[in-house]
Amino acid sequence: MTGPDDAHQRLRELLGAHALGHPLDATDETALRAHLDGCAACRAELEEIAPLREALADVDAARLASPASPPPGLGGDIRDAVAAERSARAADELARRRDDWLRRRTRRVQWLGAAAMVTVLVGTGGVLLGRASVPEPPAVPYEAVALDVVDPDVTVEEAGLVPHTWGVELRFRGAGFEEGAVYRAAFVDADGTRTPAGEFLGTGAEEMVGNLQSALLRDAAPAVVVTDDSGETVLSAAL
Repeated sequence: MTGPDDAHQRLRELLGAHALGHPLDATDETALRAHLDGCAACRAELEEIAPLREALADVDAARLASPASPPPGLGGDIRDAVAAERSARAADELARRRDDWLRRRTRRVQWLGAAAMVTVLVGTGGVLLGRASVPEPPAVPYEAVALDVVDPDVTVEEAGLVPHTWGVELRFRGAGFEEGAVYRAAFVDADGTRTPAGEFLGTGAEEMVGNLQSALLRDAAPAVVVTDDSGETVLSAAL
């Protein structure tokens, strides 16, 4: 059983043939004309497609039975063009990331250079500027820490924490770190996640002073650990 919507759709599908002047069954022609008298939507659609009759007048229907074949290799050319576009985008993304890394590195080097210059000026302020013109640095809290030394060759004379508003710093004075070996420090939060605090090269028997800094705040850092290049723990402390 069909309803009004089905009847409307069937008559709507006849609009194309009617607009192009194709002959319709007499019953369909009568029904369509009567429907157009009462359906504004179909009249509007007929007005839109009616101009196609003139545009399609020169189309040779016989030629549509054998449409033109695409040139040989078109599929391969399309795939090659897509691959080249993807490669170009990947190269652009790699270049962008490299440029971003270089900009960050340049800013970091500039910052470190400025910090080093400030340190030199403060350290030699008594000679260059006069003690009276160089303000004393503000006192910072210092929390002594007992580091557990795992490597028997390493000795630590002194260690402590400096809580900053931007993170926490481990300062220590020691010797016996393998000369030229890389050591890495990290503060550990309550979940066991390690936040890097910098790295340093061992100086052998020569005493060294380390200032290792992390973005983790002091209250969120219940432990600190220093490992060697193989990941073995050298120093550690529960804070």
